[in-house]
Amino acid sequence: MGPRGASGPGPGPGPGPGAGVAYSLLEEQLPAADRKPQGGRWLLWLPVLVAATVLYALNINNEMHYHGPTHGHLVPTEEVQSLHRTSNSFLVDSAGCRLPALDPLDRMVREYIFQPQPLDCARGRGRPLVASNLTALFVVEDALPDYNVTHVDDLSCCYRPFWRKPNAGDDGIVEAPNCTDFWREAAVEAAFVRVECWVDAALVYEDLHAFVPLLPEVEARCAEAAAAGREAAAEGPNVLLLGIDAVSRLNFHRQMPRTAQLLVDMGVIEMLGYNKVGDNTFPNLVPALTGLRVEELRNVCWPEDHAPFDGCPFLWNDFRDAGYRTAFGEDAPWMGIFNYVKHGFDKQPTDYYLRPFASAIENRIGHTKPMNAKLCVGSRMTVEVLLQYVSKFARTFASERYMALFWGASLSHDYLNYPRLGDALYASVLRELRASGALQRTVLVLLSDHGIRWGGIRNTYQGRMEERLPFLFFVFPDWFRERYAAAVANVGRNARRLTTPFDLYETLRDLLRPAQRLAQDAVRARSQALSATPSATPSPAADRPPRAVSLFLEVPRDRTCAEAAIDPHWCTCQQSQPVNRTSPIVNRTANFLMDHINKIVSSFRQCAQLFLAEIKDVQLEVPQERIRKEVKDTSVYDYVLVVRTEPGNAIFEATVRHIPKTNNLTIAGFVSRLNVYGSQSACVSNFHLKLYCYCTS
Repeated sequence: MGPRGASGPGPGPGPGPGAGVAYSLLEEQLPAADRKPQGGRWLLWLPVLVAATVLYALNINNEMHYHGPTHGHLVPTEEVQSLHRTSNSFLVDSAGCRLPALDPLDRMVREYIFQPQPLDCARGRGRPLVASNLTALFVVEDALPDYNVTHVDDLSCCYRPFWRKPNAGDDGIVEAPNCTDFWREAAVEAAFVRVECWVDAALVYEDLHAFVPLLPEVEARCAEAAAAGREAAAEGPNVLLLGIDAVSRLNFHRQMPRTAQLLVDMGVIEMLGYNKVGDNTFPNLVPALTGLRVEELRNVCWPEDHAPFDGCPFLWNDFRDAGYRTAFGEDAPWMGIFNYVKHGFDKQPTDYYLRPFASAIENRIGHTKPMNAKLCVGSRMTVEVLLQYVSKFARTFASERYMALFWGASLSHDYLNYPRLGDALYASVLRELRASGALQRTVLVLLSDHGIRWGGIRNTYQGRMEERLPFLFFVFPDWFRERYAAAVANVGRNARRLTTPFDLYETLRDLLRPAQRLAQDAVRARSQALSATPSATPSPAADRPPRAVSLFLEVPRDRTCAEAAIDPHWCTCQQSQPVNRTSPIVNRTANFLMDHINKIVSSFRQCAQLFLAEIKDVQLEVPQERIRKEVKDTSVYDYVLVVRTEPGNAIFEATVRHIPKTNNLTIAGFVSRLNVYGSQSACVSNFHLKLYCYCTS
């Protein structure tokens, strides 16, 4: 996501199945303890199952605290490892892209995978004394002894509503002057409340709760859309997007096997070739939500870093206009997608906006912050509070129309292994929503932005690949699969194609008008139009296939990174081989890279000029044949360099393209930072510049 270290923008801070058939590698990649034993071999699995049960019992009932990788690595047996190997050596295998099928538990990454110790969010605070359901607060009498209270009559509690100050920016909060007393329980009509409990005039408990009240103006708008017979309001599915920050596809399988298995049971389709298009969260979520690159967003609605995003063409605006209720929430608001060293929104962007609540609970009772995120709020894990709200929202509007994005970063942003601590929580919430029927009308999308971007694993080849390959899962309700069988079949076929956040945007747009866009005849016509688009290069760019293709259509099998708008630096399709670090071309490319970085900071006097201290690694990546044709030269070489610079001991990674025919060097895409910058860049506020600036003062 955003920051790296104490601050900075992260570093800174083959054809698939037909309709109705789930396609995924989840089953192949689950650890042995989470796979279903088959036939008479089940006894062989019993020790593994018992061990896993004990392990997860510890994790479910206890919250976890990080002490570093000193508690023993989880080194799987060869038997468990074999379950993670795929039957095909390439996940994507075409003329345009070959994406290797990597082992999630490969020896080169095993040393970085371990079981964190439980978080102790309570730390003497006691269990939550007041809980909430969809509409009310209630005292948890079993928790009274934790606060030295013998009887509920000895307890005095009240709640105080608070809300976002209208049109005052993202950080303006107004709190009611009066606190409403309640005994045992209280019905609540407000969206957000702060609870206080007292014993003998002494404050013994404070917590905050969020609700999903019906908003009259929103319900009136949605009713008007329904009365007008707008298609989306009449038959479009709900759209629930659940994001988990900084989790690669492989790390999802390593860390969250319970959630993974549940998704299989729900009929998931997993996009195996989903490739990021930018460095951190912001440049990967902007394409998914607007269809634009960040630089294009600047031209359309966001001219500079501190401008609000109010006028930007987010998808939730289209859904709102079509008669949907909209929601957006994050669990780590200080480093929010649109707020970290940015302005955020002057006006509330969605009907239901969780930021005021998330900011208040983070600031008032948040704690346990080993790096960027507060992992606990009161006695609960921060991510648990987010998921409780997701459950309330989905159940409240189960039979209505909504489009919602909820983004969890607190648990996963900073540490490779922390998603393991949220596995049981995510699986539990999804299982409950499924059992309650709250997902019957909902297209569920689970996604990430990228893999972990720093740490020991990032210095391995596999870690570099994983950083560029986040996860993307689709779960369609049965009625949707049946009604739009051809479209869903295409999503399955695209599981082994090169795809991007731009494609996700077009896919979500199709859900606005499914009868018009996803009926069999419409899919056939749109597919024919897409396949008729000339793809041969070196034809003009306007004649190439579009950079964004709805996943309900068949993505071109031989698609290249260039056609998908993936910069060479982020492209995972290229073949790689090591290069002698002392060769003249390596020295030349390294010096070229240093000149490029120093040009970035040259206009800022507070930033030091950087010097090359070490060439740590260099790989030669061979572009696909079609990429070489685009530059009209068969001698194109992409060198991926990892260098260390001084002052500041920064580690940078960049792709430098060399064309021997012209002897030209260019930076192919972005320059990544692989280690934390902490407070080194505190003298600048630009989220991009923070990656490179070493403050001289």
